[in-house]
Amino acid sequence: MKHKFILIFPLVLVVFGFIAQVVAQDSETIPDKLVLKLNEANSDLELSVYPWKYHPGDNPEWASPTFDDTEWASGGTLDTLVLQNKKFESEWEGIGWFRLHVSVPDKQLWNTPLALQVVYHAGASEIYLDGELIYEFGTVGTQKEEEEPYWERNPQVITFSGKSDHVIAVRYSNFSSALGFWLVVAPLDESIKGRVSIIRGGTTLQMVWTAITVFLMLQHLLLFFFYPRARENLYFAISTGSIGAFIFLTFQFILWTTSNTQILFLLRLLICVYVLIFVSGKLFLYTLFYPKLPKLSWFFLIGWVVTLCVNLFNIDKYTFDITSSYVSNINAGLGVFLLFLFTILSFLEIVRVIIVAIFKKKDGAWIFGLGSLVPIILPFIFGFIAARTGFRINWELGVIILFLAPLFSMSIYLARNFSRTRRKLETEELERQLLEVENTRKTEELEEARELQMSMLPDAPPELPNLDVAFEMRPATEVGGDYYDFNLTDDGQLTIAIGDATGHGMNAGLVVSAVKSLFKTSAPGAGNLATLERISQGIRSMNLKRLYMAMTLATFVDNRMTLTGAGMPPPLIYRSDDNMVEEILLEGMPLGGVIGTEREEASFELQPGDTVLLMSDGLPEMLNPENEMLDYPKTKELFTEVADKSPKAIIRHMFDASSSWAQGKPQEDDITLVVVKVK
Repeated sequence: MKHKFILIFPLVLVVFGFIAQVVAQDSETIPDKLVLKLNEANSDLELSVYPWKYHPGDNPEWASPTFDDTEWASGGTLDTLVLQNKKFESEWEGIGWFRLHVSVPDKQLWNTPLALQVVYHAGASEIYLDGELIYEFGTVGTQKEEEEPYWERNPQVITFSGKSDHVIAVRYSNFSSALGFWLVVAPLDESIKGRVSIIRGGTTLQMVWTAITVFLMLQHLLLFFFYPRARENLYFAISTGSIGAFIFLTFQFILWTTSNTQILFLLRLLICVYVLIFVSGKLFLYTLFYPKLPKLSWFFLIGWVVTLCVNLFNIDKYTFDITSSYVSNINAGLGVFLLFLFTILSFLEIVRVIIVAIFKKKDGAWIFGLGSLVPIILPFIFGFIAARTGFRINWELGVIILFLAPLFSMSIYLARNFSRTRRKLETEELERQLLEVENTRKTEELEEARELQMSMLPDAPPELPNLDVAFEMRPATEVGGDYYDFNLTDDGQLTIAIGDATGHGMNAGLVVSAVKSLFKTSAPGAGNLATLERISQGIRSMNLKRLYMAMTLATFVDNRMTLTGAGMPPPLIYRSDDNMVEEILLEGMPLGGVIGTEREEASFELQPGDTVLLMSDGLPEMLNPENEMLDYPKTKELFTEVADKSPKAIIRHMFDASSSWAQGKPQEDDITLVVVKVK
């Protein structure tokens, strides 16, 4: 049990800043000598109290066993550990001597090798036995520059020669702090076995703990790399890695530190990773159970940063205050207070977040609750098993289970989330692939339909001696709803049709196909009104459900034009003699609507140079990024600018102007232009 206490003591010193309780005696009850005797029960040495005597300064004569130290200050138990002690007459100035009178009445202990164990050693010392230097731990200096601190961790041999009275004198220096030393005399074999057991057990625990935490850290770090949106994996990896680093550094301190410089360095690292454990752990929980970081997280973040800075800058000033009955506190002031405060507050906040998540029935929160209950319930289960069966659980295994249960529960929760996310992503990817296949199929079908539709449009305008004709259509989708065509009789009568079906895509293309068939099979001598009515009846008979066709027919006989409208934008006529544009308004409902709807027809005489513009509503209703329409007055103005040009030049100008107006905004409707100019 002694070696386990030695193992635990520095850990408690590092993490909590407390020292194991030491029983001190008043100066009146302290004996003059330390009496060493055999314990008859287990042949172990029993050490009573440590009546050390102390004097500041440096004098080689104080090593002599014959030196009279009756006037020296006398302290109680473990006074050698804390040098700024009220029982000393003066404050510690960096170097001093300690003397301990030892009585060995039992001759069985004479010339028997015993172990001198250095439980703690902050500075440098020279150990004298009966005036003879037996050990040097580091280099004792009379000033800080000369001193080289050292902590000997292995037990050293000490032998009391064949007499009963001895004096152990210690010349000790520590100019960096007021921490001293703690020596123990014990059986040699037991001490060696204890040290070996500490090294073996401590190294095993260190490697096991570190390996487990590093494995968890790497696992969730990789999960984060594969799916960066799941930031909870990153925070958990940082927190777990910090726990592993804290454990590794703690065992380094317990097993291998040999100087106060190393201790302070390790303490700084331990404080850094300790703070990182809580900061990343809270970020982990907040990311899991909150849509965004709560304002309270900033309080903890700032608090932990302040705590870290205060402790890092003041860690070398920490001293210990041992009262007559117990270790009260570390006089580190604000730093230790903040460390203790935010540790308690963070634990309470973590418990609060988990409890709230469970009560709000957050998905998987019960896993955290179960993992958090294990460290509370498991000791009772172990105790019940031990009480009923006498079976004892190995304490190292029990500690591992207690501390790893919450970590494994969190890892299980994240693995569960990642599995669900992966299935969701796989489902989304499958849906995306199916949608892509479907879109490809539809695109191919629409492309085929577009090719079919474009094949139904005239390849070239008609060539007449008195007319110059041009037309062009720019669909908004693969299959547009606009339509243009012409019929030319043997006697030179030209009928031009321009139409606009409701909507776009396949349905509009179906209407266009039907209209083309009806228009091309119209009787050559039939009038425009009769042709429109025939087409309207044909659309109605197809039962296409609210699919209609707006259309304008323009028939040219010599220089006379007859216009018949069915819901199309007004045609524009440019009169070259007057250099003006007329807007022709023709009443009439789109084809395929109510039976018996009347439509308006008008005839016009055209002169050489006159130009007619027929269009669908896609041009005047073109939108710009501010959702403003080009509108009909602007369309009329654009036509007026180039009405004296050739039909192809007019169409090119109108399309260029519309593109400039749109400023890159996608075209939302088909645009069809037909221009007829009288030669």
